[in-house]
Amino acid sequence: MSLLDLDNRWRRLQELGGPVDIGFEEPEVWPHGERGEAPVLEIGEDRLSADLCRLGERRFLRCIVHIGIEGSDGEVALLAPWAEVTHEAFYAYVAHAFEGAPLPAASDALLANALPDAELGSSILLAFDTEGTRPLAKVDAYAKPISFDALLDLYSELDHDLRPILSSKEAPSI
Repeated sequence: MSLLDLDNRWRRLQELGGPVDIGFEEPEVWPHGERGEAPVLEIGEDRLSADLCRLGERRFLRCIVHIGIEGSDGEVALLAPWAEVTHEAFYAYVAHAFEGAPLPAASDALLANALPDAELGSSILLAFDTEGTRPLAKVDAYAKPISFDALLDLYSELDHDLRPILSSKEAPSI
């Protein structure tokens, strides 16, 4: 049993499936609108898929940020923002994902979506040490676990306010 099990809101969140994952559809600088259901949106030379983006000479990868939750039994919330990477890192990741090349080395990158406590353009480190998944982003603002209330604040700042759902007794729709 975790300390958070004493919090009715936490228990309600667990009943609903646990911490909510939040993804970003495109880097903030993407000027061409939403990809929608299309596997790839192509506008001229610019391309956007679920995990890869080419915008002019810039390259982006979708990554994962793990946010530890204080008082839980090791649970994490996941964010999936975009990171601007070098051409070398981008094409090494593509070669790994599509051609079976070795995993790329860790790479410095820039955060391409603003997050609470982590500004657009913040320096981050991408680790490609997880077979078959998106690279893990090490973001200084989320290096240490955060409180459940801070997590709820983060959700709210990302337009996913869960507080009304967690205090309601009605069946939710998340």
